[in-house]
Amino acid sequence: MRKQLLAAVAALALFASCKKDDPVAIPTPEFTIPEEFYTTEEGVTFKDVSQADAYKWDFGNGETSTSRIPDMFSYKKPGSYTVKLTTYTNGQAKTVIKVVKVAQLYAYEVQLRSYLENYALEGGDISAPSEGNPDVYLQVSTYENNAEQVIYRSDTQYNVSRDQLPLTFAVDRIPIGGEFRSYNYPYFNFYDQNESKADRLIAHNYVGGGSSRFHLDKETKEGHFSYQRGTDDWGSHLVVKFRAELP
Repeated sequence: MRKQLLAAVAALALFASCKKDDPVAIPTPEFTIPEEFYTTEEGVTFKDVSQADAYKWDFGNGETSTSRIPDMFSYKKPGSYTVKLTTYTNGQAKTVIKVVKVAQLYAYEVQLRSYLENYALEGGDISAPSEGNPDVYLQVSTYENNAEQVIYRSDTQYNVSRDQLPLTFAVDRIPIGGEFRSYNYPYFNFYDQNESKADRLIAHNYVGGGSSRFHLDKETKEGHFSYQRGTDDWGSHLVVKFRAELP
């Protein structure tokens, strides 16, 4: 009987020793990406980050952080970015990986809502007399290496009066925004075509003293931005409609 009792005590001691030496199980860390996708204009944040002793983030774009909740940041180019979070608890490292999607925006339609009737957009007197109904065309340009590159020019619509506005031009997937560019890049310019002198700029999306608005519906992945100086009865006003395409 005594031998059996000693054996039981020894077994219990061995079991307790093994339990004491077993490492504490550390769960895999977690965090939440609030949005299905982002644009290059948006700030990215993460939520619901697991508790740990220390953190190491790799955002997939060359940037890192050791904060539990990193400061808001943005991705400069469209694409898919692998975000890796490594946490350290009781000397153990655990890693979780998720993907952030950054959409490319493509213009598909441009509307002329209002135009200036004189040379005010080219340094002329804003109160100068009207040049009459313009012969309107849309030109879309970028600037590379200090030179203008025309990427689209529409047909001309002649003798456009204000009661014909808005004037709508369909375009084919013109990328907007991007690295080091704002959402209203490239340049959307409306001109009055002239046979005897230089074409006259009547509306565009970088006019001084104007106001801009940006809207994106993430459910439909469609949006628009507008740029306006003046009113729909007078001034420069255009709207660019776009779609968001995910990588």
